[in-house]
Amino acid sequence: MGFKDNKAKESKLIYFDSVKPTEVRWLAKPYLALGKVSVVQGDPGTGKSCLMLAIAAHISTGKALPFSNSEPISGNVIYQNAEDGASDTLKPRLISMGADCSKIAFIQAASLNIDEDIKILEQYVSETKAKLLVLDPFTAFMGSKADMCRATDIRRLMGGLMDIAEKHDCSVVAIAHMNKSAGSKDLYRSLGSIDIPAAARSVLLVGRDQDGDTRYVKQIKSSLAAEGTPFAFRINEDSSVDFLGDYEGESDESEETATPGEGGKRHKAAEIILGMLADGPRPSNEIIAACEASGISDTTAKRVKGYLGIKSVREPDEWYWSL
Repeated sequence: MGFKDNKAKESKLIYFDSVKPTEVRWLAKPYLALGKVSVVQGDPGTGKSCLMLAIAAHISTGKALPFSNSEPISGNVIYQNAEDGASDTLKPRLISMGADCSKIAFIQAASLNIDEDIKILEQYVSETKAKLLVLDPFTAFMGSKADMCRATDIRRLMGGLMDIAEKHDCSVVAIAHMNKSAGSKDLYRSLGSIDIPAAARSVLLVGRDQDGDTRYVKQIKSSLAAEGTPFAFRINEDSSVDFLGDYEGESDESEETATPGEGGKRHKAAEIILGMLADGPRPSNEIIAACEASGISDTTAKRVKGYLGIKSVREPDEWYWSL
């Protein structure tokens, strides 16, 4: 069954009984899928670029990603960065991360942008058979004709990236900064139109823990699988990245920001936590259980933990909190 005339596009009606089911292929399950577009967002200075460079380094050598439960993939990477120098910043970082730099490339072109140069992007992804294409940041590659706050423009740009990802079995990652809308859910804080995270199949939030050194990654949108467990990483002085395993310090984005003394439950949580830690480290699940027994949610307990400067230490089998 089809339809065609001089004024309309040729079209065809497809019934789903004729569609063959296929499985999602993963670059890093469940965070980054092959053939799909993902967004990595966070405030400036949280380590978004270092995280993606570390992932690129792992892909270039075929090394397994510690936070993923998918099989390791080896391949080429195209990393477009508009904010850091190739020779004085990106190359030294890749070296410190143990990358195979012969498999990580960038496209050298004046004012490269998705709107006008989508064919160039596709050409190099096709030629290199790249498994990962990173645009860092996404807004730098939109082009002068596109308005980051206009839905139609964003859908056009994201649609072009989605076509590249699907046609070439490539994971495309757009790195996005966040706006300053305090109190808004993190998914709605992407700089520009909500259509940026809406078009992505996965959205990862990168943030900093209260200790200032630990960074965390939380999947705040997952359209292809169950949301992944938050994980932590640390950026060393040489810009190399250490993945630290599961992160359990992230608080709920909907929780109001307040100090422990501004609410009865927070004050009570502070008393419980400090009392239990007075004699030394205790398992975090014991402290949370004690708080819950007093009607305090684990989210509130973890938020108060951050205000008090309590440290988290991973032992072989569980997390411990300590003063």
